[in-house]
Amino acid sequence: MTRSIGFAAACAAALVAAPAAAQYRTQEPQAPGYAAPNLRLPPVDARGDFVTPNRDLTGHAAFWNVKIALNVAAIGCRHPGSLRLIADYNDIIARHGNLIRAAEGAVIARTGVAVRDRMSTKLFNYFAQPPAQKQFCPVAGSVAERMRGMSSAQAIEAAPALIAELDRPFTDFYRAYAQYQVDLAEWRSGRTVELASAKP
Repeated sequence: MTRSIGFAAACAAALVAAPAAAQYRTQEPQAPGYAAPNLRLPPVDARGDFVTPNRDLTGHAAFWNVKIALNVAAIGCRHPGSLRLIADYNDIIARHGNLIRAAEGAVIARTGVAVRDRMSTKLFNYFAQPPAQKQFCPVAGSVAERMRGMSSAQAIEAAPALIAELDRPFTDFYRAYAQYQVDLAEWRSGRTVELASAKP
């Protein structure tokens, strides 16, 4: 009996000490969010952060982008809580009408009407990117709920932080897609991709 226990213990110790077999990717990597396989990502800056139309905004410019983001969400988001999002957005339009008009006027004064229209179209398309909607819609609902209860002074002050929050689902998607591109290139090169291994 003692010999049997000793033999079993020795086998267990050998299994623990031996390195685990490496696992390898056997299927082609899939793009996150069912995105197209040839998507072009925005450029990155010296810190490695993606350059988006919502970076480093303040004042009316930040508020204007928040308004467009919530507009896109109210039109396109269909998730648990989307009816509340639509109601909150309508309340924001009513409550902050003067601020919205002031923000639009400031954007036009800086860029002109034609450029404002092109920028707004690009922003609509940006916030409507399908692969990021699953993460974007709940964030937009949270932002709309909070902004609904703000005064106009509070809304303009909070706008830079809110637009950064609304932008995060898209930059998170871009990072995931960049990793997918790396994984796909390695897979297509014919090299197996080691997923996990244990050191002895």
